[in-house]
Amino acid sequence: MARALRRRGRLRRARRQARGGRGRVRLQARCARRRVGRPHRGLARGARALIATLVAAASVAAAEPVQPRLLAARGGAIVRIDPAGTGSRPLLGGDDAEWSPDGTLLVFVRDGDLWLANADGSGKRELLRTPNVEESQPAWSPDRRTIAYTATIGGARQIRAVGARGGCSRRLASSGAEEWSPAFTADGRRLAFVTTRDGSPAVYVSRADGTNAAAFEPPPAEPPENLDDVAWSPDGARLAYTRTDSTGTSLVVDDRVAPVVTQDAERPVWSPDGMRLAFDAPQPDATRALRIMNADGSGVRDVGAGGPLDWQPVPLGTPEFPDLFQRPPSGVVVTESVRGRFLLGFTSMVDNRGPGVLHIRAVRPPGSPTMEAMQVVTIEGGRTRVVGGAGLLRYVVAPPHYHWHLLGFQRYELRRASDFKLLLRDRKSGFCIADHYGIALGVPHGPPHFLGNCGQFERGLRSVEEGSSVGYTDRYPANFHGQNLDVTGVPPGLYWLVHRANSDFGLREPNYANDTASLLMRISWPNGRGSPPRVAPVRVCLRERC
Repeated sequence: MARALRRRGRLRRARRQARGGRGRVRLQARCARRRVGRPHRGLARGARALIATLVAAASVAAAEPVQPRLLAARGGAIVRIDPAGTGSRPLLGGDDAEWSPDGTLLVFVRDGDLWLANADGSGKRELLRTPNVEESQPAWSPDRRTIAYTATIGGARQIRAVGARGGCSRRLASSGAEEWSPAFTADGRRLAFVTTRDGSPAVYVSRADGTNAAAFEPPPAEPPENLDDVAWSPDGARLAYTRTDSTGTSLVVDDRVAPVVTQDAERPVWSPDGMRLAFDAPQPDATRALRIMNADGSGVRDVGAGGPLDWQPVPLGTPEFPDLFQRPPSGVVVTESVRGRFLLGFTSMVDNRGPGVLHIRAVRPPGSPTMEAMQVVTIEGGRTRVVGGAGLLRYVVAPPHYHWHLLGFQRYELRRASDFKLLLRDRKSGFCIADHYGIALGVPHGPPHFLGNCGQFERGLRSVEEGSSVGYTDRYPANFHGQNLDVTGVPPGLYWLVHRANSDFGLREPNYANDTASLLMRISWPNGRGSPPRVAPVRVCLRERC
């Protein structure tokens, strides 16, 4: 039987030695407070097309192999399968899953929560942590900005959507009934889902935002007991879904004219060309057989065990991501500003421990004040992969800075030790990442590659490249262009100074657990509030607190 819910800082001296540590626990996004991350907004006019052209050109030049692959659930793991049946590769543990439209990311469900990972299974991070909500059936929007999913709250299902960088979710296609199993068309204009707003399960189609919903077709004479696993054909002309009624469980390919029904089959997934479907054939011994058939129901063949989740072209190269390593805060000093404010300055250092370089390429169309950053990822064997969404660059005019800054590469926070409440957050504008600021201790390194100045004094530039080679450190010293927090009104006590690199996961890494480090310190005012406070370090931590 088909289930009603599938479970399933900056020194200009070259090669300066840097010191520090590591640690990271993901910062949970909360709706009640401002998100930590870069101010990503809609792209300026023409930017999306320009970026798409550059990414496509880089992909052709690099010739990374891209081939169709199946994504399947098998024995509690998510597995990548060659549909020709020639091999498979375990990726990670989880349930429902789907590749991003470009095939470089994976959204999956683990213990009822949504997670993201790189397509090879590395770089796992929680997207949502909701103790009283069970998430399932994730579906990417074609623009990769949104993930729709089924949320079960108090036993009732609804469709919600969350940004691919996390944050607050919102409800889609809301009604007084239940909704589940969302699926976007390939053009991103329509959303299909199952709802009980007419009393029994029915497939509805709406705009992508859930508005203007209407039944996909008139209700049948015998309403089904359940519908699930909705999937659009690539051309948006047909829907496939699982139906349960008095005759059992079947897979339906519905064009609104002459539906094709395959008995004892469920969980349909379309091939990229729309000619075939993969499906789950439950067996008498409670195992699951993964099969492929033509869209008309003919040509059924076995592919192995498991249940299909996705089927699309994906890049098959082995990526060599940079591993950013946030060192604990150091060099803490207190200075008084010209306005009489007491500023807590500190040094921050981020190592690149490899195996790949951090390479940022940013472009902008004419008239746009910002550049959209892409990450150039090295592929084993010398190829490269260019992925968008790495952040924004803005030209900064703030002496001694007159160049293009990557926004939000690091974030700094002051948190009360007793309850970890956030008290202060930095207002630093951005970062120029390069190799001439420090060398990471204990990490082999070659000659520096990124020795530019991020377009210094060149406000009219249309593109900029910057980055960090393996074994180098991006270092910003205390008070260097906003490298501080205003502690004028902070009461005496114990506080955590937390430094976070890549806090919004905009840069692809194999591991995000070491992107945060902290310093526990005691702040006191021995000479009164009119004099600078005394700051005494207590201990460092290789995560946000310990």
